[in-house]
Amino acid sequence: MLSRKFKVLAVLFLVFFSVFFAPRSFSTGAVSQKIAPTKENYIILTQKSLLESAKLFANYHKDKFNTRIVTLSEIGSKDPAKIRAFLKAHFKSGFLLIIGNSDVIPRPAMYPSEQVHTNSFSGPSKTETDLYYALLSENIDKDGDGFPGELWDDRITIKPDLYVGRIPFNNNADVEKVFNDTVKFETESVGGKAVLAGSFISYPGEEYEGAQIFNGDGAREEKLIGTLLPMKKVYLFNKEGSFPSVYPCDMPLNKTNFYSAIKGASFVDWSAHGSSEGAYNEVWFDKNKNGIPDTGDSFKFEAFVSENDKFNTSGIYFSGSCLNEHGDDNLGTALLKKGAVAFIGSTEISFSPSYFTNKDDGGSASIKYYFVKNLMEGTPIAKALYDSFTYCFDNLLFKDLEDPVEGMLMNIYDFNLYGDPALVFRTEKNASDTGNSQNSNSQESTKSNAFSINFSSALSGKEIAVSVTTESENPTKKESFFILFPAKEFFVNTVPEGAILDKYFGMIRLNDFSGTFTFKGKVRSSGTLVFKVVQDNGKAIAKTVKANGFDLCDFNFDGKVNSKDLKILRDTFGKTYMDTAFNPLCDTNFDHEVNGKDLVLFMQNY
Repeated sequence: MLSRKFKVLAVLFLVFFSVFFAPRSFSTGAVSQKIAPTKENYIILTQKSLLESAKLFANYHKDKFNTRIVTLSEIGSKDPAKIRAFLKAHFKSGFLLIIGNSDVIPRPAMYPSEQVHTNSFSGPSKTETDLYYALLSENIDKDGDGFPGELWDDRITIKPDLYVGRIPFNNNADVEKVFNDTVKFETESVGGKAVLAGSFISYPGEEYEGAQIFNGDGAREEKLIGTLLPMKKVYLFNKEGSFPSVYPCDMPLNKTNFYSAIKGASFVDWSAHGSSEGAYNEVWFDKNKNGIPDTGDSFKFEAFVSENDKFNTSGIYFSGSCLNEHGDDNLGTALLKKGAVAFIGSTEISFSPSYFTNKDDGGSASIKYYFVKNLMEGTPIAKALYDSFTYCFDNLLFKDLEDPVEGMLMNIYDFNLYGDPALVFRTEKNASDTGNSQNSNSQESTKSNAFSINFSSALSGKEIAVSVTTESENPTKKESFFILFPAKEFFVNTVPEGAILDKYFGMIRLNDFSGTFTFKGKVRSSGTLVFKVVQDNGKAIAKTVKANGFDLCDFNFDGKVNSKDLKILRDTFGKTYMDTAFNPLCDTNFDHEVNGKDLVLFMQNY
């Protein structure tokens, strides 16, 4: 408290600091004055013909932000480098709304790979991105070769100064529609309904880059995203073909069901294949019955959403597909015209590991997870996206073992926002989750009229044969079902002909089967193992067996952990599952690679 003796000096002191220094609280006698914190910038970059629309957004945000409209004529050029230089000279931080498509305000290219400076559908390559305008304080072309953003040559960091969104239309009517939809969404919508759709990206045993990869069921990703959403959820998964999703859902993924589900939705998300025109459900038919996706089989790619279809929608969309924002006429622009308030999609191909299960497994699915987490916490949409970029760049750049490391950087360039960058998703913390009510859990029991599970063992329980028998009253009736086994504790190398084996996720698929099916495996633990049969209608039977198995580090199953096992470990050390010499038995912590962590565990048991 300042004394009354210095009241005049204190007042002059107060005025001086209120003008020239950061806001803070001062007091003179019994009077206290608090200076409001400085507002963040909200910058609108557009051309003169779209000023009418720009003013709508500026007026809407003026109470919360310092709004500023910048036209290309003010900058004097539409060259991306000059636009970026202007933004850097005038703004240190804030939100940037670009109004206009890439013909009006270019979406410049960045280059995750120093080797590939053209577009490619086979690997990390030239990628158009609005992130170019966000990284103002970063030198994005350190080697000065004219190809900004190269991972190794430019060694940039992802620390955005501006959070960028774009409304990709060149006429005031289309932009005004997005504005009206946005205001309605922010002021009227609370929680609502989420639609989560998952297709297969790959099937067990499918080859990629010369190696067999995993069952890339998008249902796992969507189930994980669903844990973040405090609202009703509707799940749509692939239920067709020789290897449908084992996960229960509200309805099978197809166009009719998808368009029905998205009515009134506030958030829509999918994991699927994509093009600029749509997103696709992939279905595999094992025509040659060899249990592996190959050239003798057939694959169906069926769109469940297409830009030219007639439908109305709402809410925020995140597309986990390739190319849905490729060019100016794409699925993202179509959805905005049909009522979506925001669309996040990929301008080129994107990368995510087929084994994605956990939030930090890397790839585009991890970007999506952290984006949704941020968005549900009340973070404005562009900041939610860019904060996920920063986290994934800092922590998960090398986590995707299936794709080149430049693939994760390309993901960060790839995913761009159509919509108001300051849009906030309003949620109710106590919103009930009533989605997926009819199929949220399998109807599981230890008895079944259709199946029985039996065990026989050898080597004192270290090796077990599991028999599943169909027990229909009609002996000619054939069943399609999954057998689930504990993959970490039960090593199955092969199964009889006609079955599809997913060793990593612990599944065996049988189609149109009757009789008894038997498979064998070696137990790699001591305890109780659980085996299940899951029918396509969701009914399930489970049975347990106690076993005293081989040590996890007994790689040759000779009952001893010794120098022979150490040699096996040495021969596969440093390999990932993408290498032909990889031995999955040596991956003792099940992280898809054999490294020092596996060696430490081995030496503890050696």
